[in-house]
Amino acid sequence: MTAVLAGSLYATLHTAYRARASAVSVVERARRGEAAFERTRADLASAVVPRGILAGVFLGEDGLDGLGRPADVLMFYTTTCGPTFPEGAADILMVEYACEPVEEGGKPVLLRRVTRSLLATATPEPEEGVLCRDVLGLDLKYFDGMDWQDVWDSSAQDNVLPRAVEVTLLLADEQSPGGVREINRIYPLPCSSLQPGLTVEASGR
Repeated sequence: MTAVLAGSLYATLHTAYRARASAVSVVERARRGEAAFERTRADLASAVVPRGILAGVFLGEDGLDGLGRPADVLMFYTTTCGPTFPEGAADILMVEYACEPVEEGGKPVLLRRVTRSLLATATPEPEEGVLCRDVLGLDLKYFDGMDWQDVWDSSAQDNVLPRAVEVTLLLADEQSPGGVREINRIYPLPCSSLQPGLTVEASGR
């Protein structure tokens, strides 16, 4: 009887632990990329119009990695608030987003590079942080008021920001078809001076 009870208890606990592991896996899959999207949303919401002393180019480049997957790069200037600034104050940063491997032969990650002290006499080294791991691709689109463009260079487009940016991440996921899961978000840029229905000349498409 003891053996029967022990076997029954083991089977029950084994099923419970498997269910817990499955639930945790589903939750983690859903949460992957959300922190990266939130950071990207905050940066884009505070993007600086490319005019003035500390307001540089908004540059989105279209690219592919060695496997033909999207590997776009976005660089722009944005403001931020933090504990080192008094309430209502902000600093202007140069931010770059890219999908690259951080180790030789390693899986790509979503990187965020931040350059501070833009008035320094010597160009400071950017601070590099990993926003999301196992990112197989980064695809960016830019809305000009009527169409989505693959690239955006504000210096060639009358120094205007796109009306919105679509961010798509390709994540490694064994439970998804082909081992890849695609998630995306669209973020409007509040400082864009483009009006609805107004387009600017772009070479993305």
